[in-house]
Amino acid sequence: MNKTLAFVLMLISAFSFAQEQTSFSLKEAEDYGINNNEKVKNALLDLESAEKRIWETTAIGLPQVKAEGNFQNLIDIPTQVVDATLFNPLAPPGTVMEFQMGQKYSTSLTFNVNQLIFDGSYVVGLKFAKFWKKMNENGVERSKSEIRTMVREAYYNVLVTKKNVEVLDSILVATEKLQQQTQVLFDNGFLLKEDADQIKLTLNKINTNKRTAEKQVEIATNLLKLQMGYDFDQPLSVTDELDKVLEEILVESPVQKQYSIQDNSNYQMLSEQKTLDEFNVMNEKAGYYPSVGAFFQHSQNAYRNEFDFFQDKPWYPTTIWGIGVQIPITTSGMKVMKVQQAEIKVEQDANNIQNLERSIKFQELQLKAQFQIAYDQMIIEKENVELAKFIYSQALKKQTAGAVSSLEVTQLQNQLLQAQGVYISSVLNLLDVKVQLDKLFNQ
Repeated sequence: MNKTLAFVLMLISAFSFAQEQTSFSLKEAEDYGINNNEKVKNALLDLESAEKRIWETTAIGLPQVKAEGNFQNLIDIPTQVVDATLFNPLAPPGTVMEFQMGQKYSTSLTFNVNQLIFDGSYVVGLKFAKFWKKMNENGVERSKSEIRTMVREAYYNVLVTKKNVEVLDSILVATEKLQQQTQVLFDNGFLLKEDADQIKLTLNKINTNKRTAEKQVEIATNLLKLQMGYDFDQPLSVTDELDKVLEEILVESPVQKQYSIQDNSNYQMLSEQKTLDEFNVMNEKAGYYPSVGAFFQHSQNAYRNEFDFFQDKPWYPTTIWGIGVQIPITTSGMKVMKVQQAEIKVEQDANNIQNLERSIKFQELQLKAQFQIAYDQMIIEKENVELAKFIYSQALKKQTAGAVSSLEVTQLQNQLLQAQGVYISSVLNLLDVKVQLDKLFNQ
């Protein structure tokens, strides 16, 4: 029985481990980030709070019911003083009579109901609460888009640094082979020590570059984990390839893509600010309208000289209902000035939106031009890498035959490394411009 239980637990543990995803495509990494990044979680909590605010605002216009109880113990019953002649005309002038009024104990139970019938600010507030929810919904989408872009940028960095390691590794293999051949030639007296040392020096340099590149992969991976909200202690690998990602980007060229200004985060927030200021105008104008409310109150009161409220003695009821109306007449121009100031703010918002539209359009044109430049440069640098590879491979063949010196091979190898570095930089530049366009339009 114990063996069976242990076997079942082992299967469950293995299944649970299998469920923990550690390899991600670009799309999977973006989705993981949206579901786990704290910024998106907080945006969703803001949305939940906004939904509750709608009910909070709605409740203002619903009946407000309150019950109140009160008990008093008069330690000193109030004493009243009156002119004695009121009760005894024969009393000497200036004589007063003292008597206590009231009971030692008193209690009351009151039931109040208030109902708002009409208030302009309440109507505006209810509309604003619904708009506030819509704002937070937009905020959630903006947060998701921001995280998606940040994850995408980090994912690109991982792909580029991995590609750099792969290239350096291939060069390292060729150089190690060359170093072995050079060592054999040196051991047999066919090569000077300086030539053998030159190849060894180059090999060490490439090893150092590769270790640095591997650390860059580690740093880029940790940044990706950060943006995804992924556990730093868990392994993570990417499944997409740089060439595939570049191909997909170039197929849907950002230069030819039509973007919508309405997708820009700043445009959305400025438009929302304009709407908020329009609500402020409506709220100020609502101050011109009357406010109407109804109320109902019922109370039971008892007065005793002894604490016997629970005995069958009389309680005295009081029941009131009524309607209250507040009508604004004049504020000596204060409300008018407030309305006009609010309208000026809305006009300023409209001007700011128009200015932002022009700025966004300029940035779009600029980034598209930069993308085209980056693309053209990447194509040229890629061709340069292929040429440098070919020249280097030919030099290796000639060096083996003794037609090329080790110094020349080293120089050509440095040329290849430099060409590869420039190509990697051009790829990063292209991806960076693509990310900037994504950020500009919340893609």
